[in-house]
Amino acid sequence: MWPFIINTNMLSVANFTVQNSLPENENECYLFEYNDIPKDEAPQETRTIAHRGYSSVAPENTIPAYYAAAENGFTTAECDIEWTKDGIPILLHDNTLNRTAGVPAFWTKLYCENMTYDEILQYDVGKIYGKEYEGTRVPTFYELLDCCKQTGLNLYVEIKNSSLFDEKKAKLLTDAVKEAGLEDKITWISFNSNYLKTIANMMPEARLGYLYQKNVTLETIDTLKSLQTGKNEVFLDIKSSKIDANGDKLLDNAGFKFEAWTIDNISEFDRIQKYECYGITTNSITQEQMDEHNK
Repeated sequence: MWPFIINTNMLSVANFTVQNSLPENENECYLFEYNDIPKDEAPQETRTIAHRGYSSVAPENTIPAYYAAAENGFTTAECDIEWTKDGIPILLHDNTLNRTAGVPAFWTKLYCENMTYDEILQYDVGKIYGKEYEGTRVPTFYELLDCCKQTGLNLYVEIKNSSLFDEKKAKLLTDAVKEAGLEDKITWISFNSNYLKTIANMMPEARLGYLYQKNVTLETIDTLKSLQTGKNEVFLDIKSSKIDANGDKLLDNAGFKFEAWTIDNISEFDRIQKYECYGITTNSITQEQMDEHNK
């Protein structure tokens, strides 16, 4: 620590200790000692994002999974967007129905892009989770927006790299969000930075997360900068094992925050939290568990 003089009219950050008695005249100077405290006024609460809804208790990317997320204390959930043959945005992680519908791939490949939504509705994506979820169908993006309005959930929308995303699809999604009045509740994420730019062209204030599964480099920073519109927040959404001290420094120096995926144990959260992670995508850790751990 080291002493110095500072005019109180210029004081804006309270990371100092007063070393002399306070003068009566507000224009006089104080002797302070700098304590080398981080500039942030308070620790950032880490956001927990329910991966594909609360997918550890309900079928992933289904409406029951998002209600389960809200009921178990999540304020934010993530979904995946794929597209049907007739241009309907649906919630689906894979580009086929085989895994979630329990149909062996060696029988036939059920590519959603080759099926109409009515055809997709013929498949039950809940039965493999048990009798409680039998009859669950693949929902549309519009149904999920209705669910978010009812539950208050914030939503991370992943635009899949396999979806051949274009301006027409971007307009369908952003128009739906605007019509639902949920612009401030939506974060758009993708491994494809061009898809995110397409969203930003439609909605310049959209919050964007660039999905990433490599170590951070200067090229990563350049990509993040290319997503900035001057009106939006941009962050890196990185695979948790790929964040390290060097990457954290590069991000911090460039003014970008990061969130991490997919974290299902507290020990991994503790490892990355030393780098000030602002959010984690998880299948199982709830906000309540996180808060209890941080006490």
